Amino acid sequence: MQMERGLMVGGAAPRLARPGDVAMDAISTVPEPASLDDAWQLTRQDADAVMLVHHHRGPTPGSWGYQASQSLRLVHNRLEWELSIRNLSRLPMPARLGWRLHFPEDFAHQVRLDGTTEAIDDPTRGHAEGRDAWDGIATLGGQDGRFVLLRAEPPLTTLHFQRHATRSWLHLDLMTPDVPVLMPLPCGEELTLRLTLDLTAAPRGPSLEHPGPPPT
Repeated sequence: MQMERGLMVGGAAPRLARPGDVAMDAISTVPEPASLDDAWQLTRQDADAVMLVHHHRGPTPGSWGYQASQSLRLVHNRLEWELSIRNLSRLPMPARLGWRLHFPEDFAHQVRLDGTTEAIDDPTRGHAEGRDAWDGIATLGGQDGRFVLLRAEPPLTTLHFQRHATRSWLHLDLMTPDVPVLMPLPCGEELTLRLTLDLTAAPRGPSLEHPGPPPT
């Protein structure tokens, strides 16, 4: 975390996003993305874990409604994060769910957005690219030798990276798929996303190498 022009840079937040294409008769079932930014209730707090819940309903009867929860747990240098949303409306809810993660631009020294392509060394400011079929692994390397390893499970299968054009930060959007792959969440059912972030020293060698799959 650092201050950049009066703003705190770093951290992350859950996100709701509207589908890219919504049928007119389904508009009332699409939750308002900004609703996820309202206050959450802390329901558990331990030395290494917290749980939060959040309820929201649409402005008119019969429109969207959901219950969301977050579970965050620290295990040594790893953050384990679960995000769930349950559809409380009477109809399937077409919405995308995920996270936006901010990092100081020091972590743009070496970037790998998946487990197969070559690392991007110090991408220029304004550089942006994405993965519509993301394999669930990415690394951000810092100049000081630290790096962040991100691992996610399906259906968290899209990634968008951008280094800010004028400010000293970068962000990653990790989201469930958009249309036509998007599957509206059925009435009463819950969708859970899982993400881990490891902060550690870079391995030996000129470029970041992905470790194996996460331990089970």
